[in-house]
Amino acid sequence: MHVRKNTFIFILVFFSLMTTLLGCSNHNAQSRDENNNEILGLTNEIRKITSSHLAKITKDMTYREMINTLGNTKDIGSGIKIFRYEYENGQFLDINIFEHNHDVKIREDVYKHIQYFLHNKKP
Repeated sequence: MHVRKNTFIFILVFFSLMTTLLGCSNHNAQSRDENNNEILGLTNEIRKITSSHLAKITKDMTYREMINTLGNTKDIGSGIKIFRYEYENGQFLDINIFEHNHDVKIREDVYKHIQYFLHNKKP
């Protein structure tokens, strides 16, 4: 009987502790996502940008600097971040951000995609 009582107490304490730890873990993940959204300035509306905005983007910028330069916009991604901007000619510029650290330099393909939009204006 004594062994069953100790086992029951162990199980009760173990599950209580696991429930508490899992609850804290989910709160931290949610809090981290909310902080990222505030830092990146995500909104529910697609921001309109001009060639003067795109001309300010350099190869050496980080994702954070690029987003701060282009402004707040809507994330249309599902699982990965895809920031959508409406360019002055009516086309949409979608920027895929796979990196979790937004303080790394933008990828070469992202920079080339932006340059393409800048230099291939269509009415």
